[in-house]
Amino acid sequence: MAFREERGIGYCGMACVLCGFEGYDDCPGCTAGYNKKADGSELIQCAANKGVDGCYACKEYPCGKENDDCFVKQCARKKGVDGCFTCPDYPCWKDWPVLNNKRNRAFIRYAREFGKQALIARLRENYDNGILYNPQGCKPHSAEGDYDQGTELEIYHLLRYGRGGAASGEERKASEITVKPLSPELTADYLDFFHNRAFTDNPPFGGCFCTGWQMTKDEQKLELDRIEALGGGQENMMRVLREGVERQIASGAMRGYLAYVDGRSIGWCNANDKANFPAECAYGIRMPAPTEKREKVVICFEIAPEFRGKGVATALLNRVVADAKAEGYAAVEGYPQAHGERNEWDFTGPVRLYEKLGFIAITGQDDKVIMRKELDDK
Repeated sequence: MAFREERGIGYCGMACVLCGFEGYDDCPGCTAGYNKKADGSELIQCAANKGVDGCYACKEYPCGKENDDCFVKQCARKKGVDGCFTCPDYPCWKDWPVLNNKRNRAFIRYAREFGKQALIARLRENYDNGILYNPQGCKPHSAEGDYDQGTELEIYHLLRYGRGGAASGEERKASEITVKPLSPELTADYLDFFHNRAFTDNPPFGGCFCTGWQMTKDEQKLELDRIEALGGGQENMMRVLREGVERQIASGAMRGYLAYVDGRSIGWCNANDKANFPAECAYGIRMPAPTEKREKVVICFEIAPEFRGKGVATALLNRVVADAKAEGYAAVEGYPQAHGERNEWDFTGPVRLYEKLGFIAITGQDDKVIMRKELDDK
């Protein structure tokens, strides 16, 4: 199987440059305009008859009709983008199998981070080193290549670092972590992190934008009503959440810190003045009553999976403490889980993280521990 750079990358992240699918030997790649049918195809005519732009806008989809066009192609061409990797709405959570494919998601992530041409160059280098995209003559949508094995994160590592790095667990070390306070100017970095790196290991809270802590239950209901008014579904839910977090960042309701390595956002800490949070947030969690003195509280951490255990959370918490002291706060509090075993819901950070930085457990609340660090003259 030859490497054919002229085929490019598909709208959905598929590596047309390495395609070996049966019956596609003469295909120039979907971005080159390949379509087995003419522009008056049954699929296009069906959309025209229904007055919709394509299957992605049709209430009857999936209808079971066979076609040889691509929903992602239609969507990208309608928006005037090269593919999902340049689309401002990605991830859009459309329930299309090609967008749920872990290999495609890993490729899209790489292209969003480094560009489409960089993706092609990495695929070429890995191809020259014997990493197989798919076997020549395999069936379309089969999962027989090296990039189909493992998790989405493992596939991303194989793509980025090659076989040795992925196989041995080598990952880029967070040797130089930069921490920046969230500001409206960093909104794109915030969304980039939550879109492309935060949830590649598919945790149960994947897709969260950390907005619920700053909302009351009434405000959450307004969001739910808007989702329903838009037609419901995962795509509209994520649209409303994204709009919500953009408003929170712009207004200053959302505060915290982003961690960077090599110029890319790889970690987040939600930290704010205790008085700025509602007494009972949208998640139904009650804040401890504010004291007379000003306190800053740490609510949530999220670290890209490949950077966990490399000091990112420590760097974030250190910055929270340093800034809180400089800003005249009396103390910093955090609310880690009381259990000893780490689990997938430990977004508040472990007790040992706080202990390492001099926090002391002062009381417990439900299944949480209140960890506190006094800042006066310390």
